[in-house]
Amino acid sequence: MAKSQINLKEIEKLIKLPGEVRGAVFLTDLRYVQEKKGQEGVRMLKKKMRDWGSLISYDKTRPINWYPVGLRAVSLLAIKEVFGWQDKEIFELGNAAPKFSLIVKMLMKTFLSIERVFKECPKYWEKHYTKGVLENYKIDTKKKCIILRLKDFNVHPILCPFYAGYFLRIGQYVLRSQKVSIKETKCSFKGEAPYHEYLITWI
Repeated sequence: MAKSQINLKEIEKLIKLPGEVRGAVFLTDLRYVQEKKGQEGVRMLKKKMRDWGSLISYDKTRPINWYPVGLRAVSLLAIKEVFGWQDKEIFELGNAAPKFSLIVKMLMKTFLSIERVFKECPKYWEKHYTKGVLENYKIDTKKKCIILRLKDFNVHPILCPFYAGYFLRIGQYVLRSQKVSIKETKCSFKGEAPYHEYLITWI
């Protein structure tokens, strides 16, 4: 058996971070793994969690309950290690995540315009997290760009590609374009700014 690449002390620090997240995010991870890797993949993921001390029990997680925000990163780190995934695969997981979210589906049905959707996104962030502030820094439909800033959310770098994929999917839902792209233009982990900045553009 390959030796774990994750430093368990790092995991302990993640668990102690202030802030909470809804259990729905872990169920999303589980459903994605099941879709991509089947029941054997689910078994492997659950075993990894047991090896790490059963930090997350996917079977007992409740979608509306609150859990330590650091576990959001732990779940993704477990998935990354078990399947040998890189940032590209974590990005794809993030891009698929909104389709499992009832909250996102409500957002899409209630607000049909791009301006309304992205102006409401910060409120929906608060429904999932008690940590972090999602800011609509700029929405310019003429120049076809949106800039989102995620502040006070330095949990773990693995979440950078995940949210890039997630925010891109929101754009793909509401933009009347087949060519929508996203880039993290600033990252607090790289010392570029005290926040994460994502630029969404379309043609």
